[in-house]
Amino acid sequence: MGDLLYNFTQWLYSTPLNQFAQSMSESALSLWIVERFWAIPIMQVTHILGIAGSFAAVLMLNMRVFNLAGHATLAETSARYTKVLWWSLAVIILSGGLMLFGDTVRNLLNSIFWIKMVLVVTAVLLALGFARGLRRQSAVNDRVSGGTKALAIFLVVLWCVIMLCGRWIAYAPS
Repeated sequence: MGDLLYNFTQWLYSTPLNQFAQSMSESALSLWIVERFWAIPIMQVTHILGIAGSFAAVLMLNMRVFNLAGHATLAETSARYTKVLWWSLAVIILSGGLMLFGDTVRNLLNSIFWIKMVLVVTAVLLALGFARGLRRQSAVNDRVSGGTKALAIFLVVLWCVIMLCGRWIAYAPS
């Protein structure tokens, strides 16, 4: 696995993405962020809070699916926590985009970063589809199928893997 990730990273360095990352790291925004010692820690804290919000929304949907929390219908729970998920994702995208300027080359040319991005897009699409499905299913009845429960568990595992990838980016070979 390590060789595969290393080879993928080396391939990224041979693509036009390398030149783009280099020029992006010399931009005014990138230089401004790097010159202020407080900018990156503030963005990291904001990013982590956004992750906590999105993960909490997914966990609350799961708790309702498994009847471990809440008294509201699936549709009401889904509507409530989909809003939290959207706002949290907006915070994650904004803070993550700004953090990208803090160390552009290391991030954009990192195989783990790209794995994380694919997983994030997958998780967002699945989570929004999951929430929409809960709203539709609740219109019929408040019973949850085995497939819905399996997807709920998969989403929690997927978000945990995304968080692990986020930590792993700092230690991946470059």
